[in-house]
Amino acid sequence: MFAAQTSARRLKRAAAARERGDVAEARTLLGDALRTARLGDAWCAAGDAASSLGDLERDAGNLADAEHHYRIGAVQYRRAERTARSVRGRVRCLEELGDVLLALGRPWDAYRVFQEGAEVAGVDPDRPAHAGSAGFVTREDLRWTSHLATAAQAAGRRRVAEEHYEAVLSGCETRRDVAGQILCWRGLAALAADRMAWADAAHALENASNLYSALPDPEAHTDEWVACLRELGAACKTLGRRDEQVRAFKLAVRLEQIAASGTGRNAPA
Repeated sequence: MFAAQTSARRLKRAAAARERGDVAEARTLLGDALRTARLGDAWCAAGDAASSLGDLERDAGNLADAEHHYRIGAVQYRRAERTARSVRGRVRCLEELGDVLLALGRPWDAYRVFQEGAEVAGVDPDRPAHAGSAGFVTREDLRWTSHLATAAQAAGRRRVAEEHYEAVLSGCETRRDVAGQILCWRGLAALAADRMAWADAAHALENASNLYSALPDPEAHTDEWVACLRELGAACKTLGRRDEQVRAFKLAVRLEQIAASGTGRNAPA
């Protein structure tokens, strides 16, 4: 208890130091907090300190040091009693660690870390997609699937990335999750464009663009919708599909005009 309380006080002082721009003082205080917590077996407090050190080094551009601290943080939370706090802390460390590994040019290491993070969080990126299944796609599934697909794509494992999106897409269709379907189609489009499979990219972008009007609040997604249509138009241009290209660009322009007029941004009839 003493170690946890002492560490917590140092964390607060470190946060204050960081707010006033004293990074060196914040780093020292966080290091002290981490040592105190580990010596006292206050594992959650140690995880908090290590995670904060990871944030500090990440924001300073010291990615190798950030990786080191996020790894330490994940281990400390794993040692702690399994509670909402320890699970949440470990998941966050793993998510940040994966992002850092991507930035360091180690995508397959990031993929493995994201796999661990998804498992710890209790989400299943390959959750069954059949209507009679007990599983269902959640927003967490989508978030971690996006992480896994991004890392797999960066590692040159495009088929692995596609499998993640396709598994979740089927589940989203089953439960009529329009936003989830859009995310998956946009992800598949990006993968197709990356390998210059423009017909596949156009197919995915067309499916995504047709779904925006079914969102509960489509006007809130006008910019994203317009970007999707412009990407679709560009893909159609590459394929020589002039009619489809013109139709996509015209709809994008019309949506922008409606948005600018302030009369609403729903899809034109």
